[in-house]
Amino acid sequence: MRLIIPVLAVAFVFGACGSTDATSSTHASLPTLPTVTVEGGLIAVPTEPPADPVPTAERGAPLPTITAALPTTANPTVEPLPMNLDPIEVGSVGADNILGQHMRSIEQAGLYSGSVLVARRGEILLRHGYGLANRTSRNTATTKFRIASLTKQFTAVLILRLQEQGKLSIDDRICSYLEFCAPQWAPITIRQLLAHSSGIPDYTEFLDFDRRQATPTTREELIARFRNEPLTSTPGSVYKYSNSGYILLGQILEYITGMPYADIIKNELCIPLGLNDTDYDHSTAGADPSLSFGLYASTLDSAGGLYSTIDDLYRWDRALHDGQVLKPETLALMRTVQIKNYALGVMRNPLAGMASVHHDGMASGIRTYLGNFPDPDITVVVLSNYENADVVNIAAYLGVLARDMP
Repeated sequence: MRLIIPVLAVAFVFGACGSTDATSSTHASLPTLPTVTVEGGLIAVPTEPPADPVPTAERGAPLPTITAALPTTANPTVEPLPMNLDPIEVGSVGADNILGQHMRSIEQAGLYSGSVLVARRGEILLRHGYGLANRTSRNTATTKFRIASLTKQFTAVLILRLQEQGKLSIDDRICSYLEFCAPQWAPITIRQLLAHSSGIPDYTEFLDFDRRQATPTTREELIARFRNEPLTSTPGSVYKYSNSGYILLGQILEYITGMPYADIIKNELCIPLGLNDTDYDHSTAGADPSLSFGLYASTLDSAGGLYSTIDDLYRWDRALHDGQVLKPETLALMRTVQIKNYALGVMRNPLAGMASVHHDGMASGIRTYLGNFPDPDITVVVLSNYENADVVNIAAYLGVLARDMP
């Protein structure tokens, strides 16, 4: 349980990164400009057959670098974005077009502060910052933000890459990879952790979470918070969003690879893909007077402990789209609905009448969104340091505007 505090949180302007908090997504029909209120519910899409299991892994086997799965090229990193991404405000794009005008109206109405990127078929249509990053500077296109539960798709990709390499199967029981596994977890599979259908209660909904989120911790201590709790449902039968499951996925990654989660993220994804402004948050936010909220990434870890920028999240989206991270069949599996509207680390409910692959995140003082509308290949990134920002409806409206632009 969390307190929703309708104030501006301070986004990153320098190299330090912050941690994020519990995420629970609510999606809605497209609002009339400039209203961004939430209505309606979730819409699921049909499921596809699960992938065949692959052999399980042995503990301590190293995780090969991501370049092993990339196409054979002289330089296996992501191609540069099709524009000059200057690290200054003049590098903004589209501030005066219909997308920029809409965002400016939302900013002026006091409904948004943050950074936004919209691209269609690889062409960036909007890349701009709005509102204040802190008391002395404005958000720009290069401001760093805690990304909350957008972290989950990074964790899911690392798990799926291990399946590609034969190190695990997502249909394996999780107790094969967890020391001191709780007895009630015995029937739970990795797939169910990924899809939020494990029945393990979400530790971020415990009454003491708000008090404890400002204190650094360890993954072992986080797991201890929910290890003895009974399951809320039979594994695989009910969708119930749970950050606890993604904490366990981080533990499984470390068990198999023998590397800390933060190192896996950096070495296997960020460095090879050129995500230079994305990383695990190692900052001691509680001791930083420039931050509005005393949060530590260790309280969210593999469920929400990363920071990034609109540029890097667009690079990440393109890397997935172009097959530079996962094989096509694995990407299809990742985007296949497992239960309700949730796939593996991403959601698949339509937005504004368009098919969508997306996720949003929420933390103390943070709202985030990353999504792609496959037809006609529109990517929208919305990062906000205003906790009440309705990022899902903002993204949906921007998607419609981008679709209809000449």
